[in-house]
Amino acid sequence: MEILDQAIRNDIMRDTGNIVVSASAGSGKTTIMIDKMKQVLDNTIDHKIVAAITFTNKAASEIKKKAIEINIQKEFVTMTNDAFIEQFIIRPFITDTYGIEYKDNFTIDYTHNFDNYKKGMDSIKFNGVLGTFYNIKRNFKFQLAYDILKKNKAASEYLQAKFSTIFLDEYQDSDLDMHHLFMYLKNELKLNIFIVGDAKQAIYLWRGAQRNIFELLNQDDINYYELIHNFRSHEEIVNYANLIHNSDYFNFNYNQPVNHVIHCTTNNFVSSFSQMIEDGYIDYSEEIVIIINRNNVALNCTEKLNSSGYNFQFIPRTPIDDNTPNSYLLRQLACYILDDNFSIYDLIENINVDARLQTVKTLEDIIKKLKSKTKLDQSLLFATLKKVAEFLEESFTHDELQLFFNTINNNQYHVAFISSDNIHKVMTVFASKGLEFNQVISFSNYYNLLSKEERNNHYVCVTRAENKFIMIDNQINYQEIIIDEGRKQGITDSIYLYKKLTY
Repeated sequence: MEILDQAIRNDIMRDTGNIVVSASAGSGKTTIMIDKMKQVLDNTIDHKIVAAITFTNKAASEIKKKAIEINIQKEFVTMTNDAFIEQFIIRPFITDTYGIEYKDNFTIDYTHNFDNYKKGMDSIKFNGVLGTFYNIKRNFKFQLAYDILKKNKAASEYLQAKFSTIFLDEYQDSDLDMHHLFMYLKNELKLNIFIVGDAKQAIYLWRGAQRNIFELLNQDDINYYELIHNFRSHEEIVNYANLIHNSDYFNFNYNQPVNHVIHCTTNNFVSSFSQMIEDGYIDYSEEIVIIINRNNVALNCTEKLNSSGYNFQFIPRTPIDDNTPNSYLLRQLACYILDDNFSIYDLIENINVDARLQTVKTLEDIIKKLKSKTKLDQSLLFATLKKVAEFLEESFTHDELQLFFNTINNNQYHVAFISSDNIHKVMTVFASKGLEFNQVISFSNYYNLLSKEERNNHYVCVTRAENKFIMIDNQINYQEIIIDEGRKQGITDSIYLYKKLTY
């Protein structure tokens, strides 16, 4: 298989400067980052190390795992963004920067909120508590770390002496305060940075992610690269995604009628679904995921399919799905509480904490009282989760605790956390992010391609599919836009873009 962007990958490995890699879905962004980390470490002749910073403990664990697989033997740091600045900037230098009233043994409590920076500093000074702004689009912890670096020469010199390169993962989800700090590391401390991310997968803008974050990286001393080869999906699906989202890489020379991307026009989805199976366009024996972006519509679709003799499982979008900084950890805790087959050992493995017997017993003693209860008392749940957070050296905001309570105590969400062997599912695009499926079906009315945010959702949806992508075309201008984009590429016959079905 020809790798379309192999020359770009080679250039990335040769480049010794500051790098931004825009990596499309399925393009192996983690692999290129790990390979670059190994190269930098192998070429380092002094004591300096590198840091790989990402958003979740799960992602940090994946980096560690892949680093072992390619035999990185030198020391490196990998942790979440928050953990990095806390461990290497805030705690070591807060007292030296602001005075003895600001102790380095502060606790972190994201349920403690305030509306301005001074009140945040007073909270540390008088209460020994590092909290957060009411406004979730402002980041107090990163503002504090930035201020320390500007005021404390020792803090800057410490980072300069310890690190040669900072690797930043999933940069599209960074907020403006995070961006300012990372650029300070590059511009003022002269640390090399290696950034990976994909602006097209920035579907959490409401949480504070900066919409134009990659445009802000458009600087002379940062070399920009784009990876577009999708190792996950069939080449026809890749080409279809490129038509809208990476037009420079659209293969207009593809001269075979397309069979792995289908546009189906219909007034009756269930009937058409049955016909596509009968005609061989859908393989019911393989994995099928139907992406519908509203819970009530997705549930209705599931019920209609199942009443017609199919076996689909509705996976609802839950209140804790990607609404919180600790979404992954909360999901694992929900699995432990709700799934009888999900043991304490599964939890320990999935959240990547020390698996020694005493660690397992301690964590189990904290949370076993929550296991498999049909209803949970709010005060008990909040108190228990705070103990879990303390044990794991994490912090939950009050909003996270409330969302978790709402999730656990609503039976309609339980199916999202209980393991199932069902290969046929209905879910939202948000729940599908980061996953991949053999066959994906969605509906064009969810994707106004003139809206940037809906275009991003469309990109995520299409690139979940490995072997077959089917768009139920129930919005007239969707097909017109696809055809128009094809004409711009010199494609006058839609058979080279998708297979047209009408039922």
